[in-house]
Amino acid sequence: MRAWNRRGPGTDRRGMSATTQLALVAPMIFAFVLLALQASTWFYARSIALAAAETGARVSAGRTASLGEGLAAAEAFATGTGGRTFTSVAVTGNRSGEFTTITVTGEAARLLPLVPMTLTVSQTATLPVERLT
Repeated sequence: MRAWNRRGPGTDRRGMSATTQLALVAPMIFAFVLLALQASTWFYARSIALAAAETGARVSAGRTASLGEGLAAAEAFATGTGGRTFTSVAVTGNRSGEFTTITVTGEAARLLPLVPMTLTVSQTATLPVERLT
């Protein structure tokens, strides 16, 4: 026969039931999963910003191209690829006789809209300008 459990049915050595333990641990697991998803969203937005900056720099580095063409290409790539994941896109750049630089800045999507945080992403790409020698 089984010995009588003085703590009551359904409890462990600490005197907590499985339901109580789950109620204490579940919010922490949920918060960790949301934090991991938010981090992956930020890294994805960062990848989009870098790819857009590289695209704009490649276009702007052409021998007959201008800085405006590179800025337009970077903005078109960022808005087209980013969708709702990468918003508030701003593209700036500089082109000299030797180098062209494109910077793409924007915000990564927030999974928790009530949490007041801004997830700003900024990436820069620099390439040499093509020229005939």
